[in-house]
Amino acid sequence: MFWNADRGQLIVARDHLGQQGLFVREDSDLYLICSELAPLLSDPTFDCRLDFESAVHYLQFGSAVPGRTLARGVTRVPAAHYLCSNGCGPLQRHRYFTPLGFDAAKVASPADVAHIASTLDSTIERSIAPDANVLLLSGGVDSSYIAMTAANAGPERFDAYTVEFSAPFKFNEGDFAQIVCHAAGIRHHRVAFDTADATTALDTVLRAAEPCSAWASMTHHHLMTRIGTDGGGRVISGLGADEVFGGYWAFFKAYARQRRFELSWPVGSQVDATDALMWSPTGARAKLFAGIPRFFSDKAMRDGLAAPYAGWNHSAHLVEFYRECRRLKPDAHLFELMVAHECQNRVPELLFAGFEPIARGHGVTTAYPFLDPGVVTLACALGATERFWRLDNRWRNKRLLRVIAAERVPAAIMHRPLFSYTAPIALWLQDPRFSALVTTHLRGSGIWHTGLIRPEWLEYVERQVALYLTGNHAKGFQFIEQLWAMLTLAAWYSRWIERKI
Repeated sequence: MFWNADRGQLIVARDHLGQQGLFVREDSDLYLICSELAPLLSDPTFDCRLDFESAVHYLQFGSAVPGRTLARGVTRVPAAHYLCSNGCGPLQRHRYFTPLGFDAAKVASPADVAHIASTLDSTIERSIAPDANVLLLSGGVDSSYIAMTAANAGPERFDAYTVEFSAPFKFNEGDFAQIVCHAAGIRHHRVAFDTADATTALDTVLRAAEPCSAWASMTHHHLMTRIGTDGGGRVISGLGADEVFGGYWAFFKAYARQRRFELSWPVGSQVDATDALMWSPTGARAKLFAGIPRFFSDKAMRDGLAAPYAGWNHSAHLVEFYRECRRLKPDAHLFELMVAHECQNRVPELLFAGFEPIARGHGVTTAYPFLDPGVVTLACALGATERFWRLDNRWRNKRLLRVIAAERVPAAIMHRPLFSYTAPIALWLQDPRFSALVTTHLRGSGIWHTGLIRPEWLEYVERQVALYLTGNHAKGFQFIEQLWAMLTLAAWYSRWIERKI
């Protein structure tokens, strides 16, 4: 934020990828601007009310409507935007950065690969603090590349931390992380995480100013507590590699879906097929990429929400965003549009919004080399062949990043089995301590009296989760995702609308 005295102009900007928040509350005679949401909501003079459109959007995608929060009258400045005021009239919002690069290559030549690698390496080097550096090391390709690169600055300057979920859960990455630490000469710490720890972390996460639809926030809280206690100062994370280099199968599926639509488009048509979707609300809702997470499907929306919310269509927000992208870069290809969407929405408003306040609360700073603007611009431009390829009769992801990483990451990491190592929330839900806390926050919230979610839907979801936990519902994990979305929304409502917790 700065004041230009010569022009009588106030400028307030949010960083490129939204690592820091920026919120505005418009009262009757003034604007209140803050980098944190909690002070604006906890003000006793503020009558906090639920923004129902944002609540519906949160149940679907895990975040509020773009540019808004769950609190009516409190907006957020999107990442890569700034506000401008000349002292009268409304605040004007402007974009100053887009990941849609104009000179970056869709198919990378050897020179392009070298340029991307050197840009990423320079970013990692700039992320390193003089001392007390901590690496969040999963043992995957992304964090392993950071560890092997950072170690060139002196392995004694780093400590690596890996979460280790306790028995009976057996899928952990500690052994892979240990291979990397041994190769890099970095100290390695395995941080045990059991159901009791999850229960403690859950209670903290549910008290946040913004609800977090990623239950990884519990793991993050536990890790940050340990790192802060150990005296860690700068945390370097591989977060963002999947978003910008193509690590999620949701990218692949959305790409395939839109390519099939393009192939069905009339030959010789003068209208781009993707642009055409923006003229069709039904087509846009079904085919435009709406983000990685999806908690409430269209069917769940129809069955679980009350009128009029059950019939709301989110496509208007998608169309608005993608039309802006087309204005910025008319020939942007599908992957560019999808990566730009993640950089504008999921990264800042779901991941950073859930993780960054936790890190700051424990007195540590964070760095994300894969989300450096220079790296993002180069990676965003990469086409399908640089992201996905077929090997041994299976589709693989992050092709170009793996080519770069293979130069220094141990072979055991590069060839590790494909497996999604996620927090064992299903196991935690079977523990009475954890499940009791979930039930308390869910059932004790007044959100069930607002007419948003049908109360009987909660009972239905709880039954489906119980069947899944006992092995009687093979596809029931989707209901755990819905349960989590409702839980975090209900807890937020209790704290900020009802002022209960």
